[in-house]
Amino acid sequence: MTARTAALLLIAVLVTACSGCIALEKVDDPEPADPGAAEPPWSGVPESPHGGTAPIPTPPAAENANVVVPVDPVPVQPGELLPNSNPCNVTSVPLTRVDAAKPLVTKAKVFEDRYSLTYSAVGLQADVVDVPFIITFSVNARHPEPGAYSRLVVTVRDAETLKLVTDEGYNGTYGSAKEKSITLYRPGRYIVTLDGHFVDVKVTMATEQTSGSG
Repeated sequence: MTARTAALLLIAVLVTACSGCIALEKVDDPEPADPGAAEPPWSGVPESPHGGTAPIPTPPAAENANVVVPVDPVPVQPGELLPNSNPCNVTSVPLTRVDAAKPLVTKAKVFEDRYSLTYSAVGLQADVVDVPFIITFSVNARHPEPGAYSRLVVTVRDAETLKLVTDEGYNGTYGSAKEKSITLYRPGRYIVTLDGHFVDVKVTMATEQTSGSG
């Protein structure tokens, strides 16, 4: 074998060995990411750092939008004498009324307070949003029947025009029932006035919602 032949054989062996190394490196390298592949769309639900889906925060419950605040001046001047609707002091006989069956309801109290009225009056401004809006008053008479000294007149007026919307009361033409209520069915701003003679009165205002049927 000549020296030239031996050199050619050595070169061939080296080329074969280098080709194997290059092929091996290509097998070990990971495939590059496809630049054209699109990311999966976001579902809109945040992911928890510990895996899974993070809970979506619950918005706070809506607060009662009805507001009742004292108002001054009172539409009825404190100390103004009420007309004597029972000059002969005839004892009132309350009418007996049979109410029809009522559906179950839930009430949300908006306002409650107590007042002692002696030839005086208090006024309340009620911003009514939710209806029906129930105004309930209960009376403790300092001069019980048959005397007509203890009386109460509750009026509801439009806050802008002071036009009378409705009225109710205790004794005289209103009867001797010591607990009554007024129901407002229209949202708006009202002035509620309690004008009394020798009475202690508790006033409660609430919204009423009929429970759904099954």
